[in-house]
Formats: sequence, structure tokens, C-alpha cells
Amino acid sequence: MAGVFPLSDDTVKALAPCNLPFLRRDPFVRSGSSISISELPPSLQDLVRRLYDTLLRIYSSFDQKRYVEHGHLLHLLSETGWHDLLNELRNISLEPRDERLNQVIHDVRGGSLQALGLQLQLLELTQYQPVDTERIYLLTRDHLKIMRNCLPDLDPVRTARDIELREHGVDLLLEKWQQADYRLPDGTASVIVDARYNGVVADRCVEFSALDRVLYNLVNNATRHSVDQRVMIGIFPLFECELPSLRLVVANRIDPVQHAALVQRFGQQWSDLFRGGFTFSSGGQEGHGFGLAICAELVANAYGLSNGAAAINGGYVGARPHGDLFVAWAHWPIAAP
Repeated sequence: MAGVFPLSDDTVKALAPCNLPFLRRDPFVRSGSSISISELPPSLQDLVRRLYDTLLRIYSSFDQKRYVEHGHLLHLLSETGWHDLLNELRNISLEPRDERLNQVIHDVRGGSLQALGLQLQLLELTQYQPVDTERIYLLTRDHLKIMRNCLPDLDPVRTARDIELREHGVDLLLEKWQQADYRLPDGTASVIVDARYNGVVADRCVEFSALDRVLYNLVNNATRHSVDQRVMIGIFPLFECELPSLRLVVANRIDPVQHAALVQRFGQQWSDLFRGGFTFSSGGQEGHGFGLAICAELVANAYGLSNGAAAINGGYVGARPHGDLFVAWAHWPIAAP
């Protein structure tokens, strides 16, 4: 839906440099923000495997038309102890000095899982629309890929498929975000996408799922803080770059209290949000500020930069105010070798 993004093309172009160096020389076969499942505490290994196996059962229950009988799905939730599983995930204690482990745990219990959990809860309460069935399918599929992206040896067979050459187009982003009614336990938003590019995005599933992690973190953040329950995504190609790239811009409206809190903490350097450690909450919810920091690390990995700080300093990721909008952006190399 071209032309609906709230920033002008000139404003979008001025957000960051348009000629971003591409330093990676090796194929994208693993995300930087990933670990071996053996690096998790034993009790957490079991919990993560149970979650993955449960999601596989849910995903496998859909037919080729992305449909499943709701009664069968509800039986699966009961049989697998779905609610107990989610409660155990919420109660995981993060390690104060292990940033990479915390990033992985954040996305294993974040990503698309929180939205999926709420969709399934609405299904149990019979508060759902026909389109929600496909939404459950997409959220389940995405989270399985996100978990393998975080923990490549969780499912070696499917991970091997994820690194095979296979084109992934921007249509795979549009099918889940365009005109989506996106629900989280602590926020709901209508998502509107303005895509100015319609070609291939990534050559491997592992790379596309890393991009998914970036977008879910950006959209989750925007959904929680949008005061008008709207999130706008702009997808803009940059052909000036050493390697053609996408500029992904996510915008949401914030209130004066949020704006003042950000200015008090960061002045006008809102891109420092991507360094992590800051969470705004007017309702008392706790957070650790990992989401945007993970975006910086994943983008840095995609471009071959040394770390997330380099991505922030180079403008590969960032944020700034624009009127009453909070505007965040991230870049992604198009079908990098």
C-alpha cells in the first residue's frame, strides 16, 4: 500500500546514510545472537524443547490451506499443558552478566510467541474471527524459525534446510503484517505497511528468520507504546548502498509523557535505545530493554560489523522523534551473498 507512510520520502531518506558499507564476506548461515542449546541451564533446555515440540505439533496440525479444526487445536493445548508451559517461560530468571544468553531467551519467549499466546487464548474464549486461524498458523511458523535462529542445534535437520539456498521475497513480510490486527498481552495495534519494494529479500531461510527477529522486536515495541493503536511499517529500497539494502522504518504515535521520558534519558540521541537497558512503562510492567539491542546485533551481523554499537554509530539502526511519532529504523542487505 504505497503512499500511506506518515513520513515523506525525503524525511525517510534523511534518517540515516544511504551508502552503508557491507563488510560481511561469508554466507549468512548463522545469526550472531544465537547459542547452542547446551549453553542453556539443563532445566531451561527441557522447557525450550517442550515449547518447540508443542509448536511443531500445532504447526503440523494445519492443512495445506492453513486451516485446522479449532476443536483439534484446543485439544492439543490441553494435552500439551500449554498454559503451564507459558507460565514457566514467563518465570525464567535472566542471567545478569550473560548478554548473549539473555538475548536468546528474550526472543525465545518473545518474538511471535506472545502474540500467538494471546490468539490462542482468544480462541479458547471463542473471541476470534475467521482470519485468526491463518494468523495462528503464521505466528506458529515464524516462532519455530525464530527458535531455530536463536538455537541452531535445537532441530539440526530443519536448521540444515534453513541454510539451503531458497529465495524469500517481500511478499512473506506482507502476508503477515499488511493490514494485520496485531495483539499482544500488553498492547494491540492495527499494522499498516507501505512497501516500495516487491522483490527478493533473502536467499536463505536462516537470514529471513533473522530479519523476522528484527521486525518482531520493532513491531512489538511499537505496539506496546502506540497511543492510537496504530503501527506503520515502511519498506524502502536503497540502491545507493554497496550492496542494495532495505530501509525498514517502524513508526508509532507516543504521548507527551513518553516523549518527555525519552528526552530526559537520551536527549535527542534516541538511537541509544538500541544499546539496551531502557524500558518505558506507564503501567508498572517490568522490562529489560533487550529488544532493540537485539535488532542492533542482528543487523550488525548481517552487514559484517563488529557489534551492535557499530550498527548504531553507522546509522544501520536508529530512532528519533518526528512530531508525535516515535520513528525507529533498521537496514537489511537485499539477498546478500
